[in-house]
Amino acid sequence: MRANRNFWQKLAPILLTLFLLTSVFVAACGGGKERTTPTPVLLTPTQVSPNTSPTATSEPTVPPGFALYRNTDYGFSITYPEDWLEQKLTGQGPLLRISAPAQQPIVLVSLNYVSEDNPVDQQAALLIENLKQELSKFELSEQKQANLSSGTPAYEIVFTWKEDDSTIKAKILLVIRGSQIFEIDALSPAANFDRNKDTLDKMLYSFNLEEPQPFGISRQESLSLFDVGPNTLDPAISREAGSHLFVSQIFSGLVTLDENMKVVSDMAQSWDNSADGKTYTLHLRPNAKFHDGKPITAQDFKYSWERAADPATGSQTAETYLGDIVGVKQKLAGQASEISGVRVVDDLTLEVTIDAPKVYFLSKLTYPTAFVVDRANVGTGEEWWRQPNGSGPFKLKEWKTDELLVLEANENYYRQPPQVKYLVFRLWGGVPMMMYETGEIDVADVSLNEIERVSDPASSLNKELQVAPLLTLTYISFNTTKPPFDDVLVRRAFSMALNKERLVSQVLKGMALPAQAILPPGMPGYDEGLQGLGYDTEQASQLLAQSRYGGAANLPPITMTMAGRGGDVSDLISAIIEDWKQNLGVEVSVRQLEPETFDYSIKEEKDELFISGWMADYPDPENFLDVLFHSQSQANDAEYANSQVDASLEQARVEQDETRRLELYREVERLLVQDAACLSLWFDRSYVLVKPYVKGLEVNPLGLPTFSGAWLEPH
Repeated sequence: MRANRNFWQKLAPILLTLFLLTSVFVAACGGGKERTTPTPVLLTPTQVSPNTSPTATSEPTVPPGFALYRNTDYGFSITYPEDWLEQKLTGQGPLLRISAPAQQPIVLVSLNYVSEDNPVDQQAALLIENLKQELSKFELSEQKQANLSSGTPAYEIVFTWKEDDSTIKAKILLVIRGSQIFEIDALSPAANFDRNKDTLDKMLYSFNLEEPQPFGISRQESLSLFDVGPNTLDPAISREAGSHLFVSQIFSGLVTLDENMKVVSDMAQSWDNSADGKTYTLHLRPNAKFHDGKPITAQDFKYSWERAADPATGSQTAETYLGDIVGVKQKLAGQASEISGVRVVDDLTLEVTIDAPKVYFLSKLTYPTAFVVDRANVGTGEEWWRQPNGSGPFKLKEWKTDELLVLEANENYYRQPPQVKYLVFRLWGGVPMMMYETGEIDVADVSLNEIERVSDPASSLNKELQVAPLLTLTYISFNTTKPPFDDVLVRRAFSMALNKERLVSQVLKGMALPAQAILPPGMPGYDEGLQGLGYDTEQASQLLAQSRYGGAANLPPITMTMAGRGGDVSDLISAIIEDWKQNLGVEVSVRQLEPETFDYSIKEEKDELFISGWMADYPDPENFLDVLFHSQSQANDAEYANSQVDASLEQARVEQDETRRLELYREVERLLVQDAACLSLWFDRSYVLVKPYVKGLEVNPLGLPTFSGAWLEPH
């Protein structure tokens, strides 16, 4: 599967965005302007101290004539006059808006996240500087330390600014809990603000922190995590690790991989293979059900695979993972109404015929494209997957885009039901490392900024660190269909001009293993003696001069396509480009695609170079070499083609002798390295922090956490 999304998430800069009193507030006061986007403020992460945030307070007191608003998702409450209007907001911006009957004044409650363990007065100073830049004729009236009615520390800021001919007055309270910073704002035209001062003070200072219980779920019965959320939950569409994390919990298939990465039964309790190795008869579990209790039959699988292979579905994975089945290619081409190689024998028996005996075939059925979906569920609309009737160990309970996603244990799961009742994902909820250290989440990936501190044996976090190798490859793809990378000498030159050892040790701080070839350590067929092209700047320059382009001066413009936004280029990309500039005299520009769509659009959008990541779907060299480099492979985004490579890959597909099959793949890998089919960068490792009370949670070599086997001790 494509691993780019996780890769860019790891390297992305950490941003703090404070909610500013810009035109969204002015419009609410009658200014009439449209809302603008808050200005991001870049902060440098520093060491975070243990959790010193305020704990949940007692039940708030509601004064006579006031009502109580309580937000259990984020853990706060506030009181307000009974005749004022309360409006819970969704999406980007404030969480809550409370307005007087005449719409003035208004009170807003916003939540953001900090990346430094700074005192509240330092966060206030940062906010004031932003307000000075954003607001016309800003005047600070007062700022001071304060305490809420509950005794929780806060910071008060009072100020005015000019909007057209009006003076607007505002009071802000800042309250910090762990990595969260709550901003409670009251604002109105100045005269109106002063008339309502006592009421506004009662409201602001009634703000009360409580234990967050999203959708009524307590921390004691849930595993809390950080994530950015899936792009899709449709198994036929998903092709990257970020979505697979969720799809693999909600849906399931006929077979799966065990802890040793061996194919074992899932919904198929057993299977038979014909003497010629081409026909599989799979016997379904009689107790297999969808989440709503409806029995799953062989017909459901036939429908699911034919839907995935329907051109109208637009799957970018169906050919790769189902294409060995007779009739799938015809279905994908619109030449058949069904898949001829799939036959329903009875409700619990499915017969599958493939085009040739392939020892890895069942492994392909562990990929989400082969998972079962409910036909009635799919028929509810284009985005049916936002309310999926799945079959996996967890059910989707709630999903608020960019806020929260909750999975609930499927108590009727046909295998062992999960021991963790809920998985609560905070989507874009802050800085994961700080959230972990302040107890807001239970698991966190370790970032480059924190690896040295966490790796220190003297650090308390070191005891909670899990490090494991992954079957992944991060690499640079050459667009071999366009100059100058249609010339193998140019590809070799660029490969040999990059110092990968320095890149991994200095930029990645040793969190990965430099890749000289393509297959990662631990993969069957891994060739420890294959050294790759190596780092040789003198030879790289000679190769470039010997190419049909005759040297750097004659190369066409070269652009690298990468996932990102905002124009910022990471230290990693800058280091790569600088090596090419210094060692070859070549300038490379960068073009960004939205991270959410990168994996789905790169084949059509690619420039001369692009960053790629691949995480094994199953432990077989075919999943890397054939899937990524055969000229007709659906996943060959670079459109690399070599007839000798194709011939050897096709021979390996049907080779039954395992020793000979692996040797064929080693031969293919050597050809790919010499042909500079790609520029391999590194093999990744997983660095994850896990709280001591979380048991049984590990990240497997495919990069997927074992949520269904985890449990929580009292904490």
